[in-house]
Amino acid sequence: MSTFLWNLVLALLWAAMLDDITPANLAIGFGVGLLLLGFSTSQHGASPYAMKLLYVGHLLALIFWNVISANWRLAHEIMTPGVNNQPAIYAYEMESRTDMEVTLLALIISFAPGTLGLEVSSDRRLIYVHVMFTTTREGFTREIREHVERPLLKVLR
Repeated sequence: MSTFLWNLVLALLWAAMLDDITPANLAIGFGVGLLLLGFSTSQHGASPYAMKLLYVGHLLALIFWNVISANWRLAHEIMTPGVNNQPAIYAYEMESRTDMEVTLLALIISFAPGTLGLEVSSDRRLIYVHVMFTTTREGFTREIREHVERPLLKVLR
């Protein structure tokens, strides 16, 4: 049985032990199960399952932060007089190779206001991205690579 399924079983057992199956008790049980499974490994350090969950949490936090900051920047642009944005289209060279990696990368890029994944090249090495607020190409590449693609690949690989 996979570690995730064991974690779900432990969450259900926790809630059943308390004789109250509520979302809060299931969440607490999931956390307790995660701690138990994280420390019950023959390896030194955290288990791969616990690390994967930390990577997922990190990716979700980065996506949340990107959406909030992009909305703030867009609201600021709308509320201030004049036009301060300089749109551009960049070609971003991806490390992602599988269909799932490329699709999720394009979705995450398009999720934040002000950016839109336009097209993936036929050799699946480049994705063309429209950005509303231009930075340098190197700054854009660094931002996508460090805050989107590498955390995504840590979760998927």
